[in-house]
Amino acid sequence: MENKTILAFGAHPDDVEFGCGGTLLLLKEIGFEIIIVDLTKGEKSVHGTSRDERIKEAEESAEILGIKRDIYDLGDKNISLSEEHKKIVKKIIERYKPSLTFAPYFIDKHPDHINTSKLISDFVKPIYYYISDVKNPNLAVDISNVYDTKVSALNAHKSQIKPGDPEWLEERNRDSGKMINSNYGELFYAEENLNLPSIFVKLK
Repeated sequence: MENKTILAFGAHPDDVEFGCGGTLLLLKEIGFEIIIVDLTKGEKSVHGTSRDERIKEAEESAEILGIKRDIYDLGDKNISLSEEHKKIVKKIIERYKPSLTFAPYFIDKHPDHINTSKLISDFVKPIYYYISDVKNPNLAVDISNVYDTKVSALNAHKSQIKPGDPEWLEERNRDSGKMINSNYGELFYAEENLNLPSIFVKLK
């Protein structure tokens, strides 16, 4: 794989850390350059956080991960399939020409997650989908060795943490890990699996 650039798209700051933060840490360890792309600043969070606060938290999380982050302003709860938003996403992809692309799963309760997924699928294949309850995952990654760092990065988004979240996250990643006999895991769905790094385990 000549180009070792990865784009990990999220609709909101913390989406990427939650869905594939451990996997990105492992990919960084084997030499990939990784850019997290948040399409909004998450300013309409149910916790009522300001844009400035969410940006500060996102930057702190990226520093913990040791990963570059680009934050855009398409508008929280406003990501659409408009020509304007398509042009922005296309320009990002053309700028970095990623060899691997991660995006939110296309079946989700949140319209921003769904539209982020659809926007990206117009311009790049294959996509490795994360987040929400991934239906019929066909890939998994053992993140046991980097799980604590993933949690630290998520904890940087302190305005978004509510009681019970840490326990729920641990249960989720433990359940994912059981699918590959590991302590902690992350699950993905991909329509194609081309030249994947060895950290990925095919489930079927």
